[in-house]
Amino acid sequence: MQKGHQLQFNCLGCQNPVCFSVFDLEGSDANIICSQCKKKYALNDETLKRQLRKFEALCRQILESEEILGNTAVGIDVGEHHVAIPYKLLLTRLTSSLNLKIGKEQVAISFRMEPLRDMPTIDNIR
Repeated sequence: MQKGHQLQFNCLGCQNPVCFSVFDLEGSDANIICSQCKKKYALNDETLKRQLRKFEALCRQILESEEILGNTAVGIDVGEHHVAIPYKLLLTRLTSSLNLKIGKEQVAISFRMEPLRDMPTIDNIR
């Protein structure tokens, strides 16, 4: 599993992991290539590009909000027990899934956010 701004999905051809960064997807010819079978994924669908841009904005906001997220927790009640899980722990230890359509196929894109470890700086993105 890649971390931070890196996303991953299973190749529709060979089922091997295909990793990419939302920050590397620019222009209308943004392609992702499977390193195993060389299948190309063209991210030229406007809906998909809009969703990935929103995800990029979410990643940036998480990075900018790291100070306040360090003091935030999510509470889980199980019967009489209450457990408060620090939000930062949720971002760094749990794998999340973003379900998007690539072509005609529904693809689960996995990610795990670790803002301080591998988010590119704004200067490196531009």
